Amino acid sequence: MTLRIGISARLLHHPPAGLGLPQKRLQFLESTMAHWIMAHRAIALMVPFVDEESPLSANRAPMTEIVDLLDGLVLQGGIDICPEAYGETLRDPAWAGDAIRDRYELNLLRGFVEAGKPVFGVCRGAQLINVYFGGSLVQDIPSQRPGATHHQDTTRYERLIHDVQFETGSTLYRLYGNSAPHRVTSIHHQCVDRLGEGLVVEAISTQDGIIEAIRHTGPGYVFGVQWHPEFHLTPGEEMQGLLDSGPMMMDFLRAARARADRHQSGVAEVHPGLPLPART
Repeated sequence: MTLRIGISARLLHHPPAGLGLPQKRLQFLESTMAHWIMAHRAIALMVPFVDEESPLSANRAPMTEIVDLLDGLVLQGGIDICPEAYGETLRDPAWAGDAIRDRYELNLLRGFVEAGKPVFGVCRGAQLINVYFGGSLVQDIPSQRPGATHHQDTTRYERLIHDVQFETGSTLYRLYGNSAPHRVTSIHHQCVDRLGEGLVVEAISTQDGIIEAIRHTGPGYVFGVQWHPEFHLTPGEEMQGLLDSGPMMMDFLRAARARADRHQSGVAEVHPGLPLPART
């Protein structure tokens, strides 16, 4: 059976007028994310957001049925996470994020964690995993971590590159066989601050120690990286020598396959999932 991998949707609440869709919220996924998954013989399926204030919301399928149809979840990158989601006060209006997307993705993440189905978070997705398990974020690396290397450059975008080092004994160390520095893309001004419950650090930035990858140690497979492995497939001279993103996706899909096989064989699994952090 071909694996079916759900991808959380990016939300565009106010599309530019030139698109011909005024006053219509758009939901989308970046094509490189779908290509990365489908290049490994899995099907990529975006999980649409249903507005909780819409009359249609009352008749939507329960989250459990959506999770049942899929073998794993990938959380896309994108806009900041609202500080209120992890109990902090917004430091700058520019970092307000998208509370609607936060609620949608946290609910989606909860469904997969409770079902014991694998989750892979990319950039914002890794940050969301940390928040789900009760952790917090640095709202802005440049202002809150003086002296840190540049982790975001809007003019270079995915062509801003720095090195990360894997923690000895980590999943990444196992997959790649060493802890030597590896080149990755860097497109974020926020990062993990206080680590969530049950999470461990998998990789850090060699230049400043910023956390670049995390993993949950409990049952199931919950893993996140701060960089964009899907962009490592992009050809071009600047992108040469980047960390091979294949082993990470294959490890995630192996976990999805193992979970699906156990389910088909009738092995019962119970993963209660942790509660969302309290809002203040």
